[in-house]
Amino acid sequence: MTAQPIVKMRKKPRQARAVATIEAILEAAAQILQKEGEEALTTAKVADRAGVSIGSLYQYFPNKEAVLLALIRREREAIGAEVARKIAESEPKSGEDLVRGVISTLLVAFRPRRRRRKLVALMASLSVDRDNSGLELRDRVAYLIAAASRRFPDFAARPLSDISAYVLVRAVLGAIRSAVVENAKIIDDPEFEEELCRLAIGYLKAPDASAARKGA
Repeated sequence: MTAQPIVKMRKKPRQARAVATIEAILEAAAQILQKEGEEALTTAKVADRAGVSIGSLYQYFPNKEAVLLALIRREREAIGAEVARKIAESEPKSGEDLVRGVISTLLVAFRPRRRRRKLVALMASLSVDRDNSGLELRDRVAYLIAAASRRFPDFAARPLSDISAYVLVRAVLGAIRSAVVENAKIIDDPEFEEELCRLAIGYLKAPDASAARKGA
């Protein structure tokens, strides 16, 4: 399949009025997605819900896909900011507490407004998400979890390398994304959260196999 070009906004807002217009458009799109699903989303419907003319919408977004991409980025930024804020406000007493806090906050961030968050999860594997916007959230979470191995050196068996952080975060976020996309009820089950914590904590506490092989 030939990759289609990424559809982006026509121009970035510079004035407060333009920023407000774009925010209204994105919030209208989010509301339609939340209440009616992606099938009901059209530029005309978004413009009507936002209280702007279709011409105003097209000043910034060439089509529905551009609106979706901007909304996806906004949702990701919101999730990342939510996780970072919660962790900054917390006072973990151990590396395990920190990891549990990250995972709990991720689940809290994905549980509400599921249709729009489901869209974020779906776009991780669809062509509309071929840019690097998805890496920002994953890298942010990787940094927060990796902090446990630096802030609490007795907790982790070894500091997380870039590759080990990559593996761990993709495993955790991949499981959450699958639960959101599949509408699995397990995302609300305390056991699901506990298993994610066991996965992350067990991974951090596991000895460095490569170092052991070198010493053998």
